[in-house]
Amino acid sequence: MKRTIITTLFILSAFAVVSAQTSEFYEKVNYKGAFGSTNWLKGWTALDHYSFLAPDKSQGNTIIITDTDINAGDHVYWTADNTYVLDGFVFVEDGAILNIEAGTIIKAKPGQGENASALIITKGAKIYAEGTAQKPIIFTAESDDVNDPADLVLPVTNLWGGIIILGNAVINTSAGVGNIEGIPVESRTEYGGTNDDDNSGVLKYVSIRHGGTDIGSGKEINGLTLGAVGRGTTIDYVEVFQNNDDGFEWFGGTVSCKHLVSAFNADDAFDHDEGFRGKMQFLFAIQDENFGNRCGEHDGGTDPEDGTPFAYPNIYNATFLGSGISSANPDNDYIFKIRDNWGGSYKNSIFGDFAGIAMDIEDLETGQDSKQRLDNGEIVFKNNIWFDYGGGNNFDALGKHDYESAYLNSSANSNTIEAPGITSISRTAFGESLNPTVTEGSAAYNNLAEYPAGDDFFDVVNYKGAFGPSNWLKGWTALDHYGYLSPSKTASNTIIITDSDINTGDHVYWTADNTYTLDGLVYVENGAVLNIEAGTIVKAKAGQGENASALIISKGGKLFAEGTGTEPIIFTAESDDVSDPTDLLLPATNLWGGIILLGKAKINTSTGVGNIEGIPADIKSEYGGDDDNDISGILRYLSVRHGGTDIGAGNEINGVTLGAVGYGTTLDHVEVFQNNDDGFEWFGGKPKCKYLVSAFNADDAFDHDEGLRGNMQFLFAIQDENFGNRCGEHDGGTDPEDGVPYAFPQSYNVTFLGSGMLSANPDNDYTFKIRDNWGGSYKNSIFGDFAGIAMDIEDLETGQDSKKRLDDGEIIFQNNIWFNYGGGNDFDALGKHNYESAYLNDAANANVIEDPILTGVSRIAFSELLDPRPQAGGPAYQNIGDYVTSVKRIQGNTIIATDYDLSQNYPNPFNPNTKIQFSIPTQSFVKLSVYNILGQEVAILVNEVKPIGTYEVDFNAANLSTGVYVYRLKSQNNIITKKMTLLK
Repeated sequence: MKRTIITTLFILSAFAVVSAQTSEFYEKVNYKGAFGSTNWLKGWTALDHYSFLAPDKSQGNTIIITDTDINAGDHVYWTADNTYVLDGFVFVEDGAILNIEAGTIIKAKPGQGENASALIITKGAKIYAEGTAQKPIIFTAESDDVNDPADLVLPVTNLWGGIIILGNAVINTSAGVGNIEGIPVESRTEYGGTNDDDNSGVLKYVSIRHGGTDIGSGKEINGLTLGAVGRGTTIDYVEVFQNNDDGFEWFGGTVSCKHLVSAFNADDAFDHDEGFRGKMQFLFAIQDENFGNRCGEHDGGTDPEDGTPFAYPNIYNATFLGSGISSANPDNDYIFKIRDNWGGSYKNSIFGDFAGIAMDIEDLETGQDSKQRLDNGEIVFKNNIWFDYGGGNNFDALGKHDYESAYLNSSANSNTIEAPGITSISRTAFGESLNPTVTEGSAAYNNLAEYPAGDDFFDVVNYKGAFGPSNWLKGWTALDHYGYLSPSKTASNTIIITDSDINTGDHVYWTADNTYTLDGLVYVENGAVLNIEAGTIVKAKAGQGENASALIISKGGKLFAEGTGTEPIIFTAESDDVSDPTDLLLPATNLWGGIILLGKAKINTSTGVGNIEGIPADIKSEYGGDDDNDISGILRYLSVRHGGTDIGAGNEINGVTLGAVGYGTTLDHVEVFQNNDDGFEWFGGKPKCKYLVSAFNADDAFDHDEGLRGNMQFLFAIQDENFGNRCGEHDGGTDPEDGVPYAFPQSYNVTFLGSGMLSANPDNDYTFKIRDNWGGSYKNSIFGDFAGIAMDIEDLETGQDSKKRLDDGEIIFQNNIWFNYGGGNDFDALGKHNYESAYLNDAANANVIEDPILTGVSRIAFSELLDPRPQAGGPAYQNIGDYVTSVKRIQGNTIIATDYDLSQNYPNPFNPNTKIQFSIPTQSFVKLSVYNILGQEVAILVNEVKPIGTYEVDFNAANLSTGVYVYRLKSQNNIITKKMTLLK
């Protein structure tokens, strides 16, 4: 029954604590499916190793780009078979989108002042530059032959400008807008606005080299300048090398950034201004022995200096190296220069090898400084290592004033002065001696600050600094190109690993100079930590039943297996020679077990715990608990091959099994190839998963059970033409089937390919088999090339099915492409029942049946024909659904709701941002939607299960026109609606 609710709230405290925002996990890309213009399978997968993938393009033509080539509203595609040369300032104007394929080289003509060359992404424009570790996107000077590292005499700077990205996020100047420094002032150089969730696109695996040209009066262009860039933008794996000004500079905004490299730049490594408030992790700076200023020059405001919002970036895992402890570089004065009301946080970091001292925090007699923010606890340096300062290596010497020294020396802040265990430091090109990873058992693995629980952005790692045992600089950086980095290890020894080798409390390190062979079931027990270096090969002995071999991370154990895009970590069979792709006759499955991760997150069984399938039941195989933020470690660039051994009665081990794995766990670039059971199977929990590959596995590609609630993006499945069941077999619960928490995983950018439209594989019956109270969402995805039909949602006469969740709006398939089904290619044929077909055919769900025009689909090894990228500008680039909106929970002893409530938005009228609060008195599925006056749904703000509490949603209506809108809260049988007015 529909009813309007009057809610009673008990106010227990005047202060509200706001949790992390849930929108930062998803990359807001401009395409459907797992791939845009870049094939991220290259370099690390078995699909590449066995030559399924189409070859890379070779560079052919040179194309001169001027400012007239990209205009407002244009969608432009630069591809790796051309070299592009910027001639002058090239603006990507409001509404335009520039897409750049991995491996593309962009050069720029020389010039000073008004004749300088640079790429500027203006307010309202977007850039999608998605390279890979094997095929980075390189911006450099016209004179740089990127195929010849000896062509330029290093160091060389000032050969061209740089990249500038301008957005609509908030800055703290009095006007709230500005014109970016480094280029002539005009309307297109404006930055600043009101939308902190603004999206300027994606930069990933991008190297910016030899820039920083002068434009007059001692002004140079930074390598990468970010003016008011919002948190909807993704910046990950970006390097600035030998720039004549700063490496990176932020002017306000909220953009979050990972894996940044500022190497041998002439001024500051990382410069903050005008109220920057982003999150950052894995920052690396190294300065030339003869030049370079601060590693962090951090200003809070300019006009006025105490303007709001106050600066507060939140940074974990930085490694900042100066010009060297013995350098005579006079500009290496302070590793941190902090002033003008800057506040922020650095934790779990390493700072040193610096000619001067650590820190100068401004303290003025009059005017705005940063000393007050230090006194207020708003400048935070905790759990960091400081080492090798020319000005002295005790706490008294680290600060310019007594108060910095006292702060760093306070035991409450857990800073230490000690050797961090960095493997080697070098600033010599072609010396092959720079390796900023930290050595086994060093101080960098001790005394870490906790990471924010439930945060979408931060990876929870077990080391200080930007590097653990793996060097993620390899393959894509100028540091690698010019021979600074130490060479990769070569495996020489084979070490047999049995279950007795890793015990409770052990910290174990497997390195790439050994091959490890699992002999039997090997458990990483409670309290143990297994660290695996990039490039390490782990093999497993053959065996069935009790003699099977597998790696099991028990509850309380952790696995940190961080490969890279050029040096993946490979788990495979003992018989597999990974250097010879022809040694096994494909398909080859059932040669060993797999990887099993067990955690303490919630599952929805009656007992809340279970013993994982596929291995003997004992205390070490138990999973489940009450900690949804549990940490089982990181799997990154990891390939699991040829597993799925039988353990009896038709029971096989999945490639990767995740039992109650929590949100503190990260899976990023993980492949399961030719496994004899499922590729991936989840039993409850809510891990963060991106870039997963399930290729040619014998059963299901992605299997859900027992209340999975994780976030997922960029999933790829392809099935063999002769075997393989469903791409998604999704069960909500087992015992009971309607147990809580309800399943509700949210998946974006999925490409699922079956056995082929014409395949005779009888198991290729449904792309999705949905039952047992499963709910969840798939958006902006591509499904097809499948022998059977699209979907079977269970509808039982008695007992718990999933039809009710479809009826309640808790099964969501929106803005997806469906194509090439053997069972028929109209909506009536896609569903097993009329209700699935009717749902998919409903215009409100924006599903379409059309060819996404994938570049190439092949299931043949050594054919070099598989390329799952859609045609540039084709159907996959149309009608993209919104990504998850920022939702904050007002939590703790603040506001307890005893009934359902929906508050009036504030401000109202608004333009374009407003906030909406709602409360729910019990854990339940919540949908908060916005409708226009015609009753058409124009935005979905919340669409998931939420625990009891009061929530605040930031709604941005930048894409809507002036008018009256209705927003509606639906939870269980309760529906509340209110009106709001957008005035532009």
